[in-house]
Amino acid sequence: MVVRCWVVLCLMFCAIRSLALSNAASKCVLPVVYSARQFLCELRQPSLGNRKSFSRQGSTMSAEGGGAEAKLAAIPDVEIDPDGKFKYILIRCHGPGDVSKDIVRGFAWAEFHDHIYGKVKPVLDELQIQSQVLGGGKITHESAEKKIHVYGKSTGFGQADHSITVEKLKKKFPDYSSITFNNEGY
Repeated sequence: MVVRCWVVLCLMFCAIRSLALSNAASKCVLPVVYSARQFLCELRQPSLGNRKSFSRQGSTMSAEGGGAEAKLAAIPDVEIDPDGKFKYILIRCHGPGDVSKDIVRGFAWAEFHDHIYGKVKPVLDELQIQSQVLGGGKITHESAEKKIHVYGKSTGFGQADHSITVEKLKKKFPDYSSITFNNEGY
């Protein structure tokens, strides 16, 4: 029975992972998929240390605290499309306590900035992470030329602090020759 359960769970994980990897709009589900994978792997291990329970969300945090930093660290700082001109938002994520982290999300499929947040927020909610949009803008990403330009604002969320966005992008793309911003444009 246990083996059959394990096989079913592995097959479900593989199906979800292949769906997430095949659809650019689903890339925001990857943190949940990877958390589920880690959760499933830990189910196989008989020794769970000081863990008291697992949460339904697949969190791998210990019940003994220290989980807020680990939850936030598991969320990628930047997820943007590899090329093109697209809208982006800067989101502040709050874990339990006073721990927070800013993340950047930008995709060409989004007609409006709130469409991006509509895909990201449920994933963060599933991880029990509070979030708020700090603002938005546009990104022009030219991966072949290794250039990114951040500019503009979101009508609904206002202008993001592009300097924070550029800082995150420089960490994500250290080999790029140019990552710039200006506060002009719409």
